Amino acid sequence: MSAPAPPPLEGFAATAAARACAAPAGAYANCLAVSARYAEWLRDRGVPAGLLVLRGRRRPTGAGAGRWPFRDPAGIFHWTVAVDGWSVDWTARQFDPHEPWPRVDPIAALDDAWDEVASWACERCPELLADPRHGELAPPDLHADHRRRARAGADRFPDPRHDGTAPLVAPCTCAYQS
Repeated sequence: MSAPAPPPLEGFAATAAARACAAPAGAYANCLAVSARYAEWLRDRGVPAGLLVLRGRRRPTGAGAGRWPFRDPAGIFHWTVAVDGWSVDWTARQFDPHEPWPRVDPIAALDDAWDEVASWACERCPELLADPRHGELAPPDLHADHRRRARAGADRFPDPRHDGTAPLVAPCTCAYQS
């Protein structure tokens, strides 16, 4: 039995949101927003899709954008799209500029790169985000602002899309079924 084919990428790759993520600075802090947009794009085309939350990156981030070179990778939270056994990560370049764009992996392979892989919103969940502002793209200068703050030893990294909004909580209570 062969593995399912990877999900469609080309149409979404032409969107402004996806194209912004081809560069590390554009991918920075856009994982939830772009993943939600791609999942909606797939759903609009009849392809069931959900979101994954990844915690504790096991790979170095020294060449990453924004605050990542100055933070412990084990504390990173990250979001990707789950579709038919695949994880599609349009923002992987925020951690390493040499990552493929997008990065497409079997979901089972994510355990090699992340400490925890969990469902954020399954393919049946009607909502992907707790607040619509979480779906907005990061301001263009956010990566530079966060890099300055991280170099100075800051522990807080303001983000106008999340400050004053509902907490980042998974809208799904289903367990991801591989």
